[in-house]
Amino acid sequence: MAEVTVQQRDECSSSQKKTRRARRACDFCHRRSIRCRPSESVPSQCQNCEDYNERCLIERPVKKRGVRPVTTRSSPEAIAAATGDGNHRQASQTWHAPQAIPQALVIDLAEIYFEIVYPIFPLFHQPTTLRRIARGEHHTDRAFSAAIMAMCALSSARMRDGAVLSAQWYLPSLIEPSSESFFAMAEKNLLDGGAETIDVNYLRACALLSIVAIQYGQPRVARRYLGLYHTAVEGDALHDESHWPKGIGIVEIEERRRLYWSMYTLDVFMAIVFGGVVRSREAQANVLYPRALDDNLISNEGYAQLTITTMALDDAFPIADEADPSRQCWVYGWNFTTDLYRILEHVIDHFRHRRPEHRLITHIDAIFGRDYVPSSAVLDAVLNMYQTLPTRFKQTPLASAVTDHRLNFQTANIAATIQLVRMMLFAAEDATVEQRCCVASELLQAFSDIPVIYLRAISSPLLHHLAGIGTLLGSVFDKGLPESSYQHIRTVLSSMARLLADLEVNLYCTAGASIRVQSLIDRIDGFIQSQRQVMEHNRERGLEAEQNTVSTLTHANPDSPLFLLPSELLEDWSWAFDFAQSGT
Repeated sequence: MAEVTVQQRDECSSSQKKTRRARRACDFCHRRSIRCRPSESVPSQCQNCEDYNERCLIERPVKKRGVRPVTTRSSPEAIAAATGDGNHRQASQTWHAPQAIPQALVIDLAEIYFEIVYPIFPLFHQPTTLRRIARGEHHTDRAFSAAIMAMCALSSARMRDGAVLSAQWYLPSLIEPSSESFFAMAEKNLLDGGAETIDVNYLRACALLSIVAIQYGQPRVARRYLGLYHTAVEGDALHDESHWPKGIGIVEIEERRRLYWSMYTLDVFMAIVFGGVVRSREAQANVLYPRALDDNLISNEGYAQLTITTMALDDAFPIADEADPSRQCWVYGWNFTTDLYRILEHVIDHFRHRRPEHRLITHIDAIFGRDYVPSSAVLDAVLNMYQTLPTRFKQTPLASAVTDHRLNFQTANIAATIQLVRMMLFAAEDATVEQRCCVASELLQAFSDIPVIYLRAISSPLLHHLAGIGTLLGSVFDKGLPESSYQHIRTVLSSMARLLADLEVNLYCTAGASIRVQSLIDRIDGFIQSQRQVMEHNRERGLEAEQNTVSTLTHANPDSPLFLLPSELLEDWSWAFDFAQSGT
């Protein structure tokens, strides 16, 4: 750029023998915000540049004059810079919650979430989240508001179903607004926000709404929000840590890891229980497991050292491995359950490949082969993994003031998931009725060893877990079943009905599950009794029993004939274990 000197600027001044104020200050004076006046002794410089021995130049570009237009929306980058928090990257500075919920109610429901939901779905960092709620940030951040309203919807639904652990809550004060009202507010905030709100809170809101829908017994709605979650995962690259936003803090890193693996386990769970597809493939994930640390030891400043003195301990379970106290943290057991679900993903593949009537078989199968690890080898590996677990994750002490409830939740979840792995393995290998009944009986026995308060706190998802096992037991009737084998199944079903009766107390969306199972038992008993009477009548008259689809098929063993259940009873079996329906 050509240099413009003060002398050239003031040519008209010298010709008129009159000093005139410069229209633009030189760069030196402009940077210091001081008056720029011509030098009387050196015409090419201003007085300040002469005094400070500076070159007097005007090289900065000319700015447009006039009023600057007002920006109505801040850019995501500007918001991120202003807040310094990765969770706020897309927050709107002008949005306000359309409906004010009492702050005390939101805080109470958030604390209930951390008491009974967080041990299974730890989607939030507790100190950070409670601090943000206390500051009222859910009133001004749309995505965060959607996540918190979804959290309140889930806590309210669990509380309504009697799933709380502590007697400190005065439940009548927490019933309004209803869970459904919170759900509607979360939906509105989520869907109205559009792309503006797609961040980790958007992902959490989708995840929580899918869990709430399961609590309501609405699997189609659960799938819808799980689908929105998976779409957002691809946009946000949640499945790959290397593509996460740069500069996010340690707290959000841990939250993202917990969120990803929580929803992975839910995805596999829904594929088993509701017959869907697994959209989160573990081979495509590049996400570490969360650190086995309590939230109070995690901050953006770093990870605190976990020692025996910083842990919440149970008197009945002294630390056995002082060299690695993290093995006693509840997150260690949570990560173990995630391992089991990763195994279950592969078991599902094996199970469905064993059912050619349900899949397309082409020449591509010959390219990649169909070699699978034997179920016995998988089961041995799972049991060996279980043996290495600390004792605390295998036994559940009675609830008390000194009990770490989060550890008891892991014990219940591990017991249920291991038996589900065993059941799926046996189903994939066409195991015998006796083997399936043995697994189901061991599962029910494991649940009987866990205080029912924790089973109720897990709530509706546990019922769907039992429903999946009931459905697997029902599949053995497809080809006929000896009465002796049915008696094994009947024993298991009776135990399951008793467990359901304990679990479904006050359960809002699945009332009558135990009654339906018991009714199914009674109807099958009645059918078998009627078949015995037909057989006895035919023997007395010396006639052969006619063979049809609703009667006794063969009599190779007169003491245990082979029965096919009529189609209406098979339909009733599906109905009895459809815990998604409301009421009886």
